[in-house]
Amino acid sequence: MSGEDKSLKAAREALKKTQRVTAEAPAPPSEKRRKRKQKRFAPGAGLSAAAALWEKLTRLADAVWNGWLGPVTRFLAPFTKRIIGFYRWVFRTFAFTGPKEARVFSRNRGGFTVLALVVFTVAAPVLLVREIIPAASRTIYDAGMLATMKEDRLFLGRAELINPDRQLYQVMGCRDISGCDGGDNTTYYRLRDNVILDIKYWTTRFEPYDPAEIAGAMVSELNDCSIRYYGRRSKALGWYPYIISASCTPV
Repeated sequence: MSGEDKSLKAAREALKKTQRVTAEAPAPPSEKRRKRKQKRFAPGAGLSAAAALWEKLTRLADAVWNGWLGPVTRFLAPFTKRIIGFYRWVFRTFAFTGPKEARVFSRNRGGFTVLALVVFTVAAPVLLVREIIPAASRTIYDAGMLATMKEDRLFLGRAELINPDRQLYQVMGCRDISGCDGGDNTTYYRLRDNVILDIKYWTTRFEPYDPAEIAGAMVSELNDCSIRYYGRRSKALGWYPYIISASCTPV
């Protein structure tokens, strides 16, 4: 091989090496940004992301409905149907005037009816939560616990009215007169109105059950009492035994 051929071959190899290095070299930052931008704003990329998000939201909604909302709605359906029927009946009865065959809508009566329904809608849940449910719970509790009524002899202090609205009294009791100084030797008892005893007293004595009369038997700071009560004391659960009758002598 002549010297000219060797020079030509070396030049070709050098050119190939240069092309290889250029191809393997990283693209400049501007070129990288341009390629990322092209990929980011490629046709259809936004639509596919939105479709994927919509599919996830649809699956989540189905899971929430099938797992929780659906069963609750089916359980409440009979109640909601009756409530809606009650609202319709009230509106048709009081918002229209005239004979049954030709009743006519009255704007004034309709306005008052809607206002009354709005007030009822706001007040009913408050009354239900604050009054009806607690009263029903106490009545059910009393009906069950009266069957477990007990008799005992205790030393009781003076009954104190702690809630006038509910006629709720509280009194401290102990078994040993030398240990009636508070602490673990004493137990707090309560007295309150009782619907079950009200019914019993009205049917047998023609008078209501009055916890104030029971509290009035504890006239001294310390009294020797024979009591009838039900329930037990639990500090963790907030339970108290309830005295329903007491015969006391001041000590």
